[in-house]
Amino acid sequence: MNPRFLIINDQADYRALLSHHLTTRWPGAIIRPYDPGESGRLPADFAGAGNDAILLGDPVGGGDALDWLRQFRRIPRFPPVIVVGSGDERQIVEAMKAGAAEYISKARLSHRALIEIVEPLVGRDQPSSSSGRFFVAGEGVSDQGLPALKGYEILRRIAMNEISAVYLAREHATGSTIVLKILRQVPDFGGETAFDRFLQEYELIAKLDHPNIVRIFDLGVADDHAFIAMEYCSRGSLKLRIKNGLKPAHAYALMRQIASALAELHEVGIMHRDLKPTNVMFREDESLVLIDFGLAKQAHLRAEITGTGEIFGTPYYMSPEQGHASVVDQRGDVYSLGIIFFEMLTGRKPFEGDTAMSVIIQHRHAPIPQLPVELAAYQPAIDRMLAKNPDERFGSAKEVLAWSPAGDGHEIAAL
Repeated sequence: MNPRFLIINDQADYRALLSHHLTTRWPGAIIRPYDPGESGRLPADFAGAGNDAILLGDPVGGGDALDWLRQFRRIPRFPPVIVVGSGDERQIVEAMKAGAAEYISKARLSHRALIEIVEPLVGRDQPSSSSGRFFVAGEGVSDQGLPALKGYEILRRIAMNEISAVYLAREHATGSTIVLKILRQVPDFGGETAFDRFLQEYELIAKLDHPNIVRIFDLGVADDHAFIAMEYCSRGSLKLRIKNGLKPAHAYALMRQIASALAELHEVGIMHRDLKPTNVMFREDESLVLIDFGLAKQAHLRAEITGTGEIFGTPYYMSPEQGHASVVDQRGDVYSLGIIFFEMLTGRKPFEGDTAMSVIIQHRHAPIPQLPVELAAYQPAIDRMLAKNPDERFGSAKEVLAWSPAGDGHEIAAL
């Protein structure tokens, strides 16, 4: 039988996160989320019937979760209660005295830690799964070979770094060629909260239907790994096209397609955060696709700003506020788009240097780059996108789309 869980927590996002972990381990699990703020305290005679385990957050209903726990334990044969609390030692002791079956702190909560606590309470007879379509055993992901993925045939590895590995694969059910990205949750990734937020963002992206946003076919979690199956873009990245040269009108059209994809992402509260030409791909039909949304941004930043004098890419496209660890909003993506637009028009990056830090400093202090005179019609857009102060930029990708180089009535050179 499928296990049944009641999740009691004040925060909707946290209820969803706990549910996500449980349904990842038990795809058929029946989850009942309960919002104390909306529904109030459960009655004194609530017996928990029909639940195999109850996850009780703290605080709950604006009060102490241990009060709820003591109420529950007064009921004969009440289901086991797992308290998810602050991790304070006194609270742990009091929770166990009050009859908690287990206790886990929010700071230490991870997929593996939670499942190790829940499994003994509900049994191990349910098969593990990611999202029901494939599963990767943790030990199968290694530099020594290809992971074993149920439902997929690995063709070759495309890329690998300290955070993720990307594989070209064939889906058995359809015969389609797809891309599998396998992400490792490591301490430098930003902790469990950042990891889970990343998964939540990709779940939102999977629901989007936009011609310029990569199609996500499947998303799963197992132990400390996340797995994403997405469409394969066979025509390469924007980087190669910039190298081969783009006509101004074509560069402008591509910029607008990227802006349109960003506008869709921003509409649902997602910033890309890692916009660069290698994250702009092309399908077989030559349509443009935006990929890799903010993957492990802090880990990548630490890797790129090193003492080796090497630049790995992102600092070239990083907004001044992101480069200096300030608050970043959707205008940071607008800035990165402006850098890409300048590079598409001219074939060169506006700011270059021997080290990542020297490029970051230029983003903050160097004058806004100027286009050649024959491309002057596009300069107003560059000025607005690359303003050092975010308040002086286009306020959104939608505002970028509303701008037209022909707005002043002049013809555009080289169209």
